Amino acid sequence: MNIFLQGLFCSFLILPSFLFSQEQLLTENYFDKNIGAEIRLSSAKKINKILKQDGIYLDHGSTTDQVKLYITKKGFQYLKKKNILFSWDKPVPPEIKMMDLKTYTAQKTNKADCLAPMSSYPSYETYEQILLDYSIEYPQLCKLLNIGTLQSGRSLLVLQISDSLEVGEKEPNFLYTASMHGDELAGYPMMLMLIDHLLCNYGTDPDITDLVNNVNIFINPLANPNGTYRGGNESVVESIRFNASFVDLNQNYPDPKLGDNPDSNPYQEETLFFMEFAKDQNIHLSCNIHSGTEVINYPWDTFEHLHADDEWWRYVSRAYADSVHVHAPEGYFDFRENGITNGFAWYELNGGRQDYMTFFNRSREFTLEISDVKKLNSDQLPDIWNWNKSALVNYIEESRYGLTGTITDCITGLPIVAEVSIPSHDLDNSSVFSHENNGIYFRFLKEGIYDLVYSAPDYDPAFFTVNIEDKKQIIQNIELCPSPVSTIHISDLSSIEIKQINNNLHIYTPQTHKELYIQLSTVDGKNLMHQKVINSTVELPKNLRTGIYLVSIINDLDIKTVKLFLK
Repeated sequence: MNIFLQGLFCSFLILPSFLFSQEQLLTENYFDKNIGAEIRLSSAKKINKILKQDGIYLDHGSTTDQVKLYITKKGFQYLKKKNILFSWDKPVPPEIKMMDLKTYTAQKTNKADCLAPMSSYPSYETYEQILLDYSIEYPQLCKLLNIGTLQSGRSLLVLQISDSLEVGEKEPNFLYTASMHGDELAGYPMMLMLIDHLLCNYGTDPDITDLVNNVNIFINPLANPNGTYRGGNESVVESIRFNASFVDLNQNYPDPKLGDNPDSNPYQEETLFFMEFAKDQNIHLSCNIHSGTEVINYPWDTFEHLHADDEWWRYVSRAYADSVHVHAPEGYFDFRENGITNGFAWYELNGGRQDYMTFFNRSREFTLEISDVKKLNSDQLPDIWNWNKSALVNYIEESRYGLTGTITDCITGLPIVAEVSIPSHDLDNSSVFSHENNGIYFRFLKEGIYDLVYSAPDYDPAFFTVNIEDKKQIIQNIELCPSPVSTIHISDLSSIEIKQINNNLHIYTPQTHKELYIQLSTVDGKNLMHQKVINSTVELPKNLRTGIYLVSIINDLDIKTVKLFLK
């Protein structure tokens, strides 16, 4: 059971009924004008069953003493029907100022001047114009990308910032996105301020200049425009958590444990656009910005066991929180372990983007919660920006450290796709792959000595030991040489084909063999399986990580060995 939920059960309390008098304020009529409500459970009894109901979501800021939920009308009806007590504070309307397009145009200053911290939220049209203006004013440094236009007509916009926008440089690709939950607003203008900070200080601030020159930066300030502008393009007051189809986008991604469609909803258009973008741009390091509490949440959310690189995750998360503490007043960003937490240890989440990026995309992503209040008052936006500004820049800088290099064919010099793995260390897809276009790879690691294997189908593997130091980059370029695995052709095994279908290997052969055996081993020679082939099918070992393996088909006279990429 989830450690967090175990704690909830252990802290099960029956509290006096007078403490829940506010519950009476929340009636079904409230949902006629509001999509959802944030409530607190009076106990953790049957929490697993409750979370399986439509319209009930575990919300940010839950602890072992207090369970926070976000409920819709369906969720409210379920809780009332089951007589489950909860408390609710009628939300205080946020003091929100909007900047329309006319006001923005009138206030626009010279591009050489850095903008003052924003103290208002832009209308949707203003948002589009702000990003467009940056691409026009800094054409050598940034480019506006529309990664997908939604059915509403609104777009998922990303501003790319780099000193070389068209050339495929051998640089890490970094991504910030915000407001995936449409009513978690603070990160939205904060990302616009970060864009301005990077662009207007380029060429004058040596640290910013060096960062932009060495990292390919992508910033998506608004990941759920339909949720944020639910009430219309001129205001964010009526923003909601969900997208236009009332789906929580942060439970809509493939899950490493539960597989496809863990929330039982079809993949939303926003989800599909982001998955395609992350793959096309080969994102290496990223951050997903939310609100509702104040903490860094690092992988895993779905697995109880730790990520293979847990030491590195704690290191970079601690660095972010410590930087915030230097610039913020006491009491800000001190949730969980003074500002950081392992995701599953806090609460289990399935279908989140953080685990999707880390597991399926082979990149690294953590979730940044920057404000206890979701719909932050406009006049508080400058504070959130000033408290997080240095930490945001420093996290981008983390993409420049660790192990990198190119992997090429030793004969042609052309880039090849190869796996960079640490056999005694990796699990759950923590190894990385070089990119087919340029052979570049990035592996972020905590300080230490690591034994690595570089492997690709039809190439001899290469073995190296590297000494990683914190805050430093180690460059290791690798040449792999083609080496067809030797095969003794005494019988007709040469015509056998091996294919993976789900968790099975299927052996296709044009003739009948009395006895066939299969052996599976790692590229460095560790034997994982040796068994007889029955009915041309062999089940792969459970918990086998994705990667390149040696597969041998054997009879009493012959052996055929091939390298296979097993998913």
